[in-house]
Amino acid sequence: MSIYIVDKKDHNQNYNIFNSFVFFQKIVRQSSPAATASYTLITSVLLFSIIGWYIDSLNGSSPIGILIGLFIGLIIGFYHLAKTIWGIK
Repeated sequence: MSIYIVDKKDHNQNYNIFNSFVFFQKIVRQSSPAATASYTLITSVLLFSIIGWYIDSLNGSSPIGILIGLFIGLIIGFYHLAKTIWGIK
């Protein structure tokens, strides 16, 4: 991370706080699909693992429901991630 110090006497440097906000907004807009895909991956894995754990607690089939839920969550999460990377709608 670099910190740039702007000298007020240097008139060649066109520093404007508005330009900084515009640049920051551009970066956030460009990174939003990747952030959404990663949140979807994490959420789907957690959600389906919890559903699998709940099914295990009802049926007494200890690791099977969690493993199936984890597998389904990974498939759905990576599918959404692949759609984001390759730009598939």
